[in-house]
Amino acid sequence: MEVRKVRWGWALATGGIALLMLFLVIGMLSQEGAPVVPPVPSATPSPVDPPVALVEGQPVGRNFWAEAVLLDWAMSRLAGVPAPPPEETLDRLINEVLVLRAAPSQPAPGREEVEAQIAALEAAWGVTDEQVVAALGQVGLGRDSLERAVARLLVVQRAQAALEAQGTPVAEWLTQERARAEVVIYQEQMRVSFPFPTPAATPTPEFAQAPDFALSRAGGGTLTLSDQMRQGPVVLVFFQRCG
Repeated sequence: MEVRKVRWGWALATGGIALLMLFLVIGMLSQEGAPVVPPVPSATPSPVDPPVALVEGQPVGRNFWAEAVLLDWAMSRLAGVPAPPPEETLDRLINEVLVLRAAPSQPAPGREEVEAQIAALEAAWGVTDEQVVAALGQVGLGRDSLERAVARLLVVQRAQAALEAQGTPVAEWLTQERARAEVVIYQEQMRVSFPFPTPAATPTPEFAQAPDFALSRAGGGTLTLSDQMRQGPVVLVFFQRCG
């Protein structure tokens, strides 16, 4: 089982965490695996919906994440912006968990509030509700997926407002919280094949991938970086030669 523990120092560019959800700033390199079917989010991950991440012990279900990736892709097309990589979608969900943990018990929005938010998005994008439904259908989702996402968006907005009312600068707080919080990511659960090309996350300079190379082994034969990377991550260590 490949597990990655992360202690992030990651800052959200603006305080509007919730609005970013549907305007889609959101990374995994697309990998082959089990095809994604229209997922049914589960509050409690199970063998059918195992966690892709644990945030301070709180699971983020694989189906919940996959639905968010599909929804981000469909809504990005409507908004006319590039779809975020799946890794960034997971990043956003992790941030939302941290915000909701810090300001729990926010009231759930009513249906009228959810519909008003959807109507505002459609007006901003210049699309009809029929076009929204068609875009969702292309990735196997129904309008209820969007309604659930917008309802969560509104709850996250309320949690964010509650933190700001306490004098907490959310972007700054989130940077500190990501550095402090224990986040475990199950990479094998992210190996899925989505029904559309998924963009690759842009590597940061300090973790940029090295160019391929080959070296002669001391015992004979050749070692190639690309061959080693197929077996998993590779760490390059350089030693200064003395004498």
